[in-house]
Amino acid sequence: MTLPTHLNPYAVHVPVTRGGIPKSPPRDDHPLIAWQDESHAGQWVDVDHAQDQLQRFDEVLDRIADLVNPGVDQGSLVVVTGPRGMGKTTLIHQCIYRAILHIEQMGDDAAAAGIPRPIARHVVAMTAGYGNNGRAISRDENGEIASAAVINANIREKVFATLRAHFPNAGLDPSMSEERPFKAFGRISSVLAEQQALLFVVVPHIDWTDQGSLRTQFLDTCLSAAQSRIVLFVEISHETTETAGEAVEALMPNDAVTHLMLGGLREGDTVKFSQDTGADHSDPDEAPLPTWQPADVRELRQACHAVADGQIREGRTVRVTARDLNRHAAARDPLQLQSLRRRPVRPYPRPGTAPADPDRQPHRPGPTPDP
Repeated sequence: MTLPTHLNPYAVHVPVTRGGIPKSPPRDDHPLIAWQDESHAGQWVDVDHAQDQLQRFDEVLDRIADLVNPGVDQGSLVVVTGPRGMGKTTLIHQCIYRAILHIEQMGDDAAAAGIPRPIARHVVAMTAGYGNNGRAISRDENGEIASAAVINANIREKVFATLRAHFPNAGLDPSMSEERPFKAFGRISSVLAEQQALLFVVVPHIDWTDQGSLRTQFLDTCLSAAQSRIVLFVEISHETTETAGEAVEALMPNDAVTHLMLGGLREGDTVKFSQDTGADHSDPDEAPLPTWQPADVRELRQACHAVADGQIREGRTVRVTARDLNRHAAARDPLQLQSLRRRPVRPYPRPGTAPADPDRQPHRPGPTPDP
């Protein structure tokens, strides 16, 4: 018996935003968008103490009344830093999901008290789609990095397009997106006040040619755009925690800025990921091969997905253990373990049988956005 592939607890469905669009097959490498697809909420796992970063974001939620107060006239800039593949995009969307739940609770509390709802609705503008790939807004027609002015204009156009779809009668003139960032987002703030709405903007990592001054100038521009009723999330990839601190140092201290920082996988994260994702990890004391450790959350999800996929194809209950991951990695020549991330072995070999041929029907994931 072969079980349906959607039972793979490590598979992620791409959210469907419009009626009539069929669901694509689940993927082994996709960010979790819990505010768009409730099924994603149960797949989020607190690895690298990401829960601590969510609790830091609660400081923004504590001040959410100020975000809609015209007297305060200030929004929020949330900078999310961390290595590639460690779940920055997923953390951003988890923050948005958390904020939406908070907004709904505020509305219920206001209704119970007989007062108008402070926030009637919310809007999420993803400037680079679900995958949050910065190339979508940062490259010119020749594939080269665009100027900061062009990138800022692309971001504004994406935001205005999202708002026009939500508020078709709000008088959002397309030419407004061509104005300077501060003025353009000031107009957006006014429209949001009229609509009693809060706007979340998701901005991807940009591979600046100069990661120092250009990135700082860009963050300054984003901060100027974080006006009343606007929360901007900006993703920055880095390789060390030192560069993460440098990314936001020039903005501090500032009550409008929150820095969420992810690191690398820690001891016990592999077991936690297997347990909390919905499968069973029956040998928590056994570590995977010392010659192969998952480099990040993306690789860990892909490896677990490949093992689970093989078990499902054999009609077995999904149970990804360290032994399974060891057999999975052992199917590679030791010199090829680095390629495991891009070409997971699938299906995984049964105990006592020859390892699967890594060149036979290799799994080729699509684009690899931060999960």
